[in-house]
Amino acid sequence: MTMEFTNYMQLALQQAFFAIGESRPNPAVGAVVVKDGIVVGKGRTQRPGSAHAEVMALRDAGELACGASIFVTLEPCCHYGRTPPCTKAIIEAGIKKVYFAHSDPNPVVHGKSRAILEEAGIEVHEGVDACICACVDECPNGESSTECRVFEFRVMSPEDRAMREGEGREVFREVERFFEAYDYFVRTKRTFVEIKSAVSQDGFMGCIDAVGNYMPLAITKPGANCWNHELRAMSDAVLVGAGTLLADNPSLNVRYVEGHDPVKVIWAGHHEFTAYEITHLVVFSSKNSKFLVYSSVAQPHVADFVLLPHESFAENWREMISDLSARGMHRLMVEPGAGLARELFNDVANAQNDAPLQNVRPLWNRLDLWRSTDSSVDEKLDQLIEQGAVKGGLEYPELPAGLVAKESAVIGPDVLTVYYP
Repeated sequence: MTMEFTNYMQLALQQAFFAIGESRPNPAVGAVVVKDGIVVGKGRTQRPGSAHAEVMALRDAGELACGASIFVTLEPCCHYGRTPPCTKAIIEAGIKKVYFAHSDPNPVVHGKSRAILEEAGIEVHEGVDACICACVDECPNGESSTECRVFEFRVMSPEDRAMREGEGREVFREVERFFEAYDYFVRTKRTFVEIKSAVSQDGFMGCIDAVGNYMPLAITKPGANCWNHELRAMSDAVLVGAGTLLADNPSLNVRYVEGHDPVKVIWAGHHEFTAYEITHLVVFSSKNSKFLVYSSVAQPHVADFVLLPHESFAENWREMISDLSARGMHRLMVEPGAGLARELFNDVANAQNDAPLQNVRPLWNRLDLWRSTDSSVDEKLDQLIEQGAVKGGLEYPELPAGLVAKESAVIGPDVLTVYYP
């Protein structure tokens, strides 16, 4: 019989998702306290000046924390800042073992917490080792334990052991991905910019109507859509250009997965929004929508916007990123139309081809490009063209030369390739 596994670090990561937007500019961290195979406490980092994930989980566990283990997505802090160190709270609670998945790049924390905890007699595991140890087999009574108390005689097979290790490594990769933007923010004090796009088998990202306006085209299937919404959930903000906003009228909220909605960011460029557009576009008219508008022209109908003063796209984009960085935003997800994507890609190409620009920081950090292998998407587009409903397909801009493809994945008919400039 093949064992079923759960992973306590995965549960901690789920907690971390709900800290995004609350903890900013602090990292979004999750923690769970486990005793005798039972989760007795959960927590996530609160707003700045309030409790961190470890303290929240310890409070939730209460007296049960004594002799228990704690699983944390990020290395516990060990210094006095707005709050006392989490290492102090862990020691005082009587925690026996600490597992943390990701080392904090902050130099006041990095590598110091383990020594403090071990000096207090606490067993510490970190990184991929912590994530593998966090993977346990499910017991028939609904609990989880590294040693199932119901069938203690059962010996884990080599296949089950390999599966357990594989699941632990997968969680570790998820945590590393989660903190990619935070690591970059700590190193550079800049927001990490992640582009998400989708193209059909023939390279189209949308349609063009008879008068040349952009129209959306459904490309990816449910699996990829869930992945995209998980990216939204782990992003501080999501950005679209004015063209995409007017054509799609997207809600830009999180669906299909659990998590907070990101702040909506509108790249207006030289488009001045009318009173009618402000009233009828979901992003502006929704009562609970938090949005920011960055514009090269005045916006008399927008209550609050940031006027970008520069002549070039690149200078204005960097001005916007500086502002988002000052707001403590770690990750900006960009869902560009063809025009905005072209501007972003052209800047990388110019930096590669012009020697004086070699040291210029690229305008983006990661591109998640989905390509559909489902021919029915292009067949539907052909039908719309034949019916006269659309003029033609909108091609995705050519990628700049020299991009590095580092990852790939397949979900149903959709293939993801991850590029870095």
